[in-house]
Amino acid sequence: MITLIDYGAGNLHSLEGALDRLGFPHTRAERPSEAAPSGALVLPGVGHFHAAQMALQSRGWWRDMPQMVADGRPLLGICLGLQLLAEGSEESPKDSGLGLIPGIARRLGPGVKVPLMGWAQVQQQSSHPALPDPKGGWLYFVHSYALETDVETIYTAFHGRTFSAVKARGRVLGFQPHPEKSGPFGLVLLQKTLNWMGETSIDFQEEACN
Repeated sequence: MITLIDYGAGNLHSLEGALDRLGFPHTRAERPSEAAPSGALVLPGVGHFHAAQMALQSRGWWRDMPQMVADGRPLLGICLGLQLLAEGSEESPKDSGLGLIPGIARRLGPGVKVPLMGWAQVQQQSSHPALPDPKGGWLYFVHSYALETDVETIYTAFHGRTFSAVKARGRVLGFQPHPEKSGPFGLVLLQKTLNWMGETSIDFQEEACN
């Protein structure tokens, strides 16, 4: 069963709606002790890096997430959730991230409106067993900071500069966009990611990326 990490931020309602539509069993957990005994962990996030980190620390997630991953639990980060999984962010330079994915989140730009709030095309930089070639598909973004590209970047997008739209290392994967708000294409990507993480859902027919 999927565990949604609930630390008081992040739009859990839209994510829960997407999981219901896809047929994935899921539960909310405010603390690691409330997590399902097995299955994928999902870390959504909106807002400021430091505030989210403090909330995760106060509820025990910051301490326990790395060990849960080391024990074999797959972990999906969404939006700020991806940045928290990385090494840190310019938004809060005194704070370190979890370091489960490499990179520092840096402010978007130059020469463009920040935050990016809307749709952007994504391109494949490297192959990954969870995700197909997006073929220039569009996903929905709401963010001011993003990870730069490197060998662990799966999809890229562009807003003033090219940045990582999806990154992965081992069983940890993160989306900078919101797949749950990105229409049929986003739902397909969310389904494929969670299937790769070992979760089982009902068949979902809107194969928008084919």
